[in-house]
Amino acid sequence: MNKKIYIAVGVIAVVVLLIGLNVWKSSSTSSETVEVTKLKKETITETVLTSGQLKLANEQTVYFSADKGTIKEILVKEGEAVKKGTPLIRYENKQLMLEKKQNELQLKAANLQLKDLVSKRKETEKLLKADKQNEQLKQELEQIKLQEQQTKIELEQLQLQQEMIQQQIDELIVKSDVDGKVVEVNEQAAYASNQLEQEPIIRIGSLDQLIVEGTISEYDTLKIEKGQAVTLTSDAVPDKSWKGVVDFISDLPKQQDSLGMESGSGIQYQIRVKVEDKIDLKPGFQMLIEVKTKEQKANVLPVTAVKEEHDKHYVFVVKGKKAERREVKVGSISGEWIEIKKGIQSDDRVIVNPSDDLKDGSEVKVK
Repeated sequence: MNKKIYIAVGVIAVVVLLIGLNVWKSSSTSSETVEVTKLKKETITETVLTSGQLKLANEQTVYFSADKGTIKEILVKEGEAVKKGTPLIRYENKQLMLEKKQNELQLKAANLQLKDLVSKRKETEKLLKADKQNEQLKQELEQIKLQEQQTKIELEQLQLQQEMIQQQIDELIVKSDVDGKVVEVNEQAAYASNQLEQEPIIRIGSLDQLIVEGTISEYDTLKIEKGQAVTLTSDAVPDKSWKGVVDFISDLPKQQDSLGMESGSGIQYQIRVKVEDKIDLKPGFQMLIEVKTKEQKANVLPVTAVKEEHDKHYVFVVKGKKAERREVKVGSISGEWIEIKKGIQSDDRVIVNPSDDLKDGSEVKVK
C-alpha cells in the first residue's frame, strides 16, 4: 500500500514539475525585448512634393503653318546662335504673289482713271466758267466729281489691300522671338503637314538657363510662395540633386475638362521653378520638385515608432513591464522624424519599432 502511495506521489510531483516548467517557459517566451526612446526637440522642415519637366527658360518653338504656303528655305542650322529678329524660315506662296501683282495692276488702273477724271473736271470747269448758265455742263461736272470721289475711295481700298498683302508677304519670313541657340532643326517636320501630331521644325532656347514646370494642388498653393527654396532630383540620376527657387505660381487653375476636373487629379495650378545649379540633363527630363515650405522646432519621435490604423495614429509606451497603447495626434513628417502634437509626455518611454504582434498589455523587456 505504501509503495502505491509513493508511486502516486512521485507521479504527481513529476506532473507538477512539468506544468511549472511549461508555465515558466511560456512566461519567459511571451516577454518581448524592445528598444525605447523619448520625445525629442528637433527642427523639422515641411515640404511639398510634385513632379515636373525640365525645359528651356526662354524657348521658341516653330511649327509648320499651312496658311503661309510651302517652306522654300530653312535659314538657320542646329547649334547656330541667333538674336531676336533673326530670319529662321522663308515660305513661298504663289497665290499671295499673284494677289500682289493683281493689286498692283488695279492700283495702276485706278490711278490712270483718277488722272483722267481730274483732267476732265478741270476742262469742264474751264468751259463752265465761260458759259455759266449751261445746265448740261453743270450736270456733267457733278457727274465727273462723283466719279472722282468714287475712284479715290477705290484707291484707298486698294492701298489698304496692298498693305495687308505686304504684311502677309513679310510674314512669309519667320523670325526669332528670343535670343538664344538653335537646339533643334527638323527638316522632315517641314514637309510632313499631314502628320497626326505635329512636330516642331525649329526650337530655339538658351541652355544656360533652365526651368522646371509642374503642377500643384489648390491646397499646396496656400503653402508655396515665390522665392521659396527648391530641391530638384531625377530618377535618371538618383545620386544627384540641384538647387532651385520658385519663380512663378499661376493665379488661375489649368484648363479643366467637361466635368470641371483635370484628368486624373483635382484642380491644379501651374508652378515654375528656376534652376540655380548647373544641370547636366537635357530638356524634357522628368524631375521631382521638393519645396521647403517652413521650418519649426517640434516634439518628435522616429517615424518607425508611430503606427496607423483606420486613419488614427498610435504608439506603445512601456509601463512597468507591459506595453500600453496610446493614441497620438501627429503633424509634419521630416525625414526620419514625425511631429507629435498630443498623446504622450516627455518622460514616457516609447517603443521605437513595435512588432506587428505587439498588443496593448503585452509583456515587454526593455533593452
